[in-house]
Amino acid sequence: MDQTLDEVNKHCADQVHAYATCVDNNENTWKVDCVDLRKALTKCTDENVTLMKMVRLSCQPVIDRYQECLRKNEKDPTVCIDSLRDLYQCTEGVGQMQEKMNALKAKHQDPRTVDTK
Repeated sequence: MDQTLDEVNKHCADQVHAYATCVDNNENTWKVDCVDLRKALTKCTDENVTLMKMVRLSCQPVIDRYQECLRKNEKDPTVCIDSLRDLYQCTEGVGQMQEKMNALKAKHQDPRTVDTK
């Protein structure tokens, strides 16, 4: 996941900074006041960070359940620990799948690994 965060920072640093600043400056109203900046950050990651797009596509139902749990339990988000665990497992699964795909792609692009049987 560190690699993904590095990619987000590489391609979307301005959006990350703007969103984080907005959240910091609007402690009580950030969910409303920062919605356009959140959308801009999401768009940037979808367009520039392949793994984030894959996670969003593969894990959207899990993401939705976690967000719904947080909305229903704003006063006690610890209630959502199982949903968070499910989300973590989904994102890790996508990350592992991406790593395997990258390894296969690299193997097939490296002429030294051509099977001569």
